[in-house]
This record gives sequence, C-alpha cells and structure tokens, in this order.
Amino acid sequence: KYKSIKKSQGMLFVFDNPALQSFWMKNMKFSIDILFINNDTVVSVVENAVPPVKNAEPTIYKSESPANYVLEINKGLVKTYNIKKGDRIKIEL
Repeated sequence: KYKSIKKSQGMLFVFDNPALQSFWMKNMKFSIDILFINNDTVVSVVENAVPPVKNAEPTIYKSESPANYVLEINKGLVKTYNIKKGDRIKIEL
C-alpha cells in the first residue's frame, strides 16, 4: 500500500509485555531499518531490511532479547543518527 515513509515519520508497534519479537516484510514495497526497544533501551538493530523478492519467502527479522516496542523507520536513518544497541530512546505515547 505505502511506497515510502516520510523522513520524520515511522511506524511504532507497542506490545503489552516484553517478549522476543519477530517481524517480516510481506507485501512491503521498500527497505527499512528496524529498532527493537525494551522500555527505553535499543536491544536490537536491523539495517536495510529488504522486501522479499516476488514469490520468495520473506526474511524474518528477530529481536536479540525481549522488546516491548518495535520502530520501523526509513532505511539509512540508523546510520545517519548512529543508532546502536544499548542506546537509550524516549518514547512518549
């Protein structure tokens, strides 16, 4: 459906309890970076998660440890902002 994410936007997934999270990119049209976050700490970073090739099984991207948030942002922003595992992040809902 979407062809891109605006630079200043992303998609935040909120879970009631921290758990190992798995995401895949079925029907996605563009690459993204994915941050797995537990409370206020980045626990895993995926750079340039690519959509699957037509008729191929999509790659499953998993958190390295429990997370209660997953943030999808434009590819390249992890590098631009030097985001890494262990960084603190403030989420206000």
